Amino acid sequence: MMSNELLDRAKEKKTCNADSLGWRLLTVPNILSLFRLVLLIPTVWFLLKERNVLAFAFFVFSSITDALDGMIARRFHQKSEWGKILDPLADKLTLNILAMILAVKGRIPLFLAVVVLSRDAAILAGSFFLLTSKTLVLPSNVPGKITGIFFFAMICAGLLNIRWLLLYLVPVLTVLVLITWVIYGYNFLLNINPKKRNSDTL
Repeated sequence: MMSNELLDRAKEKKTCNADSLGWRLLTVPNILSLFRLVLLIPTVWFLLKERNVLAFAFFVFSSITDALDGMIARRFHQKSEWGKILDPLADKLTLNILAMILAVKGRIPLFLAVVVLSRDAAILAGSFFLLTSKTLVLPSNVPGKITGIFFFAMICAGLLNIRWLLLYLVPVLTVLVLITWVIYGYNFLLNINPKKRNSDTL
């Protein structure tokens, strides 16, 4: 039993290493992540100029590249260590910068934009710490994905200034963000405390 388990782990580790390109920067997913950062410039410009539809269009285009880079990385085995940094960095910078601008414009509550910003900054810092020390990142989870969907919907509604929709999205998103704060904090503590992580998995 024990030898079979060790063999399975070795195979899994070998597969993971084969699918990863290490610290290679110039891959298609990484280029798309960098392109997403470039797309943030016209999106912000149009938002500041009150060109809501154009800002929304660039944001949607940016989100499509976000979906593409993940799909390409998985489908064509182009996962890399840089990708673990660039993808969430581009994603969170885009969402949080737009959220702060929308908050300053009075379209969404400032407190919610600040809470999301502080949570995402903590996630990025924690993931970077784990990545550089243990080659690990904080895993995504179901509440985090649901929160991301609602956050995306709120940004879209904010860009188009759909106030009635924001009235429903803001309270739900506030609760979800607070829940994910607790979950990510707990996961981070588990990752830096191997004894606690092992006891929880037994």
